[in-house]
Amino acid sequence: MNDFIKDIKFNDQRDNEDRPFNGLTAPIEFSECNRNYLLEAFNKIKDSAKSILEIGVCRNGSKSSSYVFINNKKNETVYVGVDLEDKSFLNDDKKNIHTIKCNSSNYQHILDYCFKLGIYEFDFIFIDGYHSINQCIDDWKFVSKLSKNGIVGLHDTSNHPGPVAIIENINTDFWNLERYCLDDNGISFLYKKF
Repeated sequence: MNDFIKDIKFNDQRDNEDRPFNGLTAPIEFSECNRNYLLEAFNKIKDSAKSILEIGVCRNGSKSSSYVFINNKKNETVYVGVDLEDKSFLNDDKKNIHTIKCNSSNYQHILDYCFKLGIYEFDFIFIDGYHSINQCIDDWKFVSKLSKNGIVGLHDTSNHPGPVAIIENINTDFWNLERYCLDDNGISFLYKKF
């Protein structure tokens, strides 16, 4: 992990910025292309998934990544969404939908919340919060709790510094990498190699 962090940091103020490169952003934050590939990736583990962790919740209303998970998961699959804003309107105990309002850097606090729900590992982790390099490094810590056949998804892998740095520096000896929607904000998925 230390070499990975060293490789992706500038060690200056740029590590805390979340600005699309060259000021370019796609016209739609979470495009239909993004939704389609997220659903395709999720469907690979949907039947066996026990838990989902999403960082950055419901940023695009009914067209957000959150609804891809919520509308397609099995009722017994536990969804936990982490966001700086209150997203409790999504909460539904009967459908195992839970949100927590906090900074995703509060790693242990979030894990303790998940432990209370009986979650000790995640089958799908989706990172779409603040996309500075430093914040994405903090969010990447949750990957240590990824299940053996789990999937890590990252949004904005075409134009935001943190996700781009992770994708460009991921060790492909250990991870399979799939990249999609390169003409918009980009979405990528990582699967452990065995």
